[in-house]
Amino acid sequence: MPTEDRRAILRLTFGTAGVFGLGLLLDWPLAFIGAVFTALFLQAPAAMPVKVAAKLYVFAILLMFASWILFSLLAPYPVVFLGGVAVAIVLSFTWSIAGAGILPGVLALMAAMMIPNIIVQSEGLALVLVAWIPANLLIAGFASALSFAVFPAAPVAAGAKVEKPPPDFDPVRRLVRMSMVTVPFAMGFFFFGSSAILVLFFVALLSQQLAAMPAAGKKVAAGMLTANLLGAGIAMVFYEINVIAPSVVTAILLSVVLCVTLGTLSKSDHPLAPAAGSALTTVLVVYGGSIAPFSDEADVKSIVRVVQIGLAALIVIVAYTVVDEFLPERRSPVPSR
Repeated sequence: MPTEDRRAILRLTFGTAGVFGLGLLLDWPLAFIGAVFTALFLQAPAAMPVKVAAKLYVFAILLMFASWILFSLLAPYPVVFLGGVAVAIVLSFTWSIAGAGILPGVLALMAAMMIPNIIVQSEGLALVLVAWIPANLLIAGFASALSFAVFPAAPVAAGAKVEKPPPDFDPVRRLVRMSMVTVPFAMGFFFFGSSAILVLFFVALLSQQLAAMPAAGKKVAAGMLTANLLGAGIAMVFYEINVIAPSVVTAILLSVVLCVTLGTLSKSDHPLAPAAGSALTTVLVVYGGSIAPFSDEADVKSIVRVVQIGLAALIVIVAYTVVDEFLPERRSPVPSR
């Protein structure tokens, strides 16, 4: 295995397992989300610049707080409230399509779906979410920077700039495609009064991953389903191990094994290699959320959480596939220059 690949695996393990473990030891809210953010940062070939990380942190604070204020005001008016959620989701996708990037897009969708969902339960609890989502983002940024400092990237990988032609697609059509999948899901979620915020976080993450691809297609759908099934299976095994040996040390060791195993898989030529990154985030969400729950989900068993997230993944992926069949991507009507 090339040296840089080994360093990448060590970085992923050091940063992601470190945040996951410290979150359990210090018991800070939503620590598993911090671990997910760290894993996303560490899948990049180089450390995120400090200025970019600072801007992202400030953006997250302002976005979450604005969402909390807006939906707290709209909460007494259910129809307007749901309309506001739908508009917020569409605006999040619009901003993402404009070139914001996957992580800012995920943050925007979290503000559009997760904050309103918690506000319905408790405005005070939602304020905790508002504070700790940016805090976990900051922790993830620091952890990823430290990981790159301890296990530096090769000079070529850190400094190389590959010029890629801008993607040629119809932005309005892509916005319609993305909205047709996510908005109905969110409306159904609120309509049935579900409080499983992990599902909303997972859907926000999955929607952005699918939206970043030029088209859903059967190949992509099969790959995403494989990744989520793999992640869900690993999460269930980990949870049962934790039941047998209920200890923070067990959870930390399992997170180390997870990062090393899936990190190695992602750098291999195995057919499942492309699914490793998505599987890692799935395990962190399902397993992390099961042993460090938030809100009123403390009594939800791991198997129920796996089923919830599995169904959400199936619905979103199948919906993207159906939309791709009847409303496929097309090039921009205006020739790119």
